[in-house]
Amino acid sequence: MRGHPKRLGARKAGAAAVWLAAAALAALACVSMDVPDEPEQPSPTAAATSAPEATATATATTAPEPTPYDGTPVIMRIPALGVEAPIEAIGLVAGRNQLDVPAPRNVGWYDIYDKPGFGTSSLYSAHKDYHPDIRGPFHALTDIEEGDRIVVVMDDGREYVYEVFFQRRYVTGEMPMHDLIWPHRAEDPELRRPAGEEWITLYTCGGEFVSYDGESGGPGYYVHRDVVIARLVERVLPEGVAGG
Repeated sequence: MRGHPKRLGARKAGAAAVWLAAAALAALACVSMDVPDEPEQPSPTAAATSAPEATATATATTAPEPTPYDGTPVIMRIPALGVEAPIEAIGLVAGRNQLDVPAPRNVGWYDIYDKPGFGTSSLYSAHKDYHPDIRGPFHALTDIEEGDRIVVVMDDGREYVYEVFFQRRYVTGEMPMHDLIWPHRAEDPELRRPAGEEWITLYTCGGEFVSYDGESGGPGYYVHRDVVIARLVERVLPEGVAGG
C-alpha cells in the first residue's frame, strides 16, 4: 500500500465526534480488495436499455440519451460533506487480481467496470485519510444521509446527479464485492439494482482501528469498510452540450 494509517488526536463536535471516536483515522481509504469472478451473463435485461428515472429541474434534462456519452468522469462533488475532488481512473493492482486504490486526494473510478451515464452501475473508492495529515475525499462518508446528493462531472461538463438511499458498514472480509460490482445480479435483495435505475457505489475504510504497534496514534489499519449507494435522479447538461 502507499501509506500508513494514523489516528486523529482531536475530536470534532456533534455527529462527527461520535463517529471519529469509534473510527480513528487511517492513512489508507481501503486496502486492495480481491476481485470476484464475474457471474455468467444472463439474457439482456431492461437495465441495459432503459433510461434511469430522473427528477426534472430547470437546469436538468430527463430525456434518455439516444447514445450514452462515452467520456470520462473528472470531478466528484458531495455537497453535504463539502467534498469536491478530482476523479482518477484506476483498475487492478499490477500483477494481482485486486482493486487498486487512488492517490490520497483523489476519488478512484474503476474503469474496468461501467461508467456513469450508461444506465448501469459504476464503482468508486477514496481514502479516508493519509499519513501524516491528509484528509481523503471520503473522510466523513458515514456522515452522509439518505437523500443527500452525489454529483459526477464528466469531461465535457455534463453532470450526473445521484441521490443516496443506502449506507452500510461491513467487516472487510464480509464485504459483498460481487453484489456491489454487479448489483443487477446481486444475491442480497437490498443490493439488487432494479431495471431502469442507474447507481453509483462508494466505499472506504471505517469502523475499528487496529494499531500496528499497539499505541494510540500510531500506524495501523481499519477492520471495516463503509459503503454508500446512490441512484441517478438528474442529468444536467451545460449550455451547448447535446443530450446524446
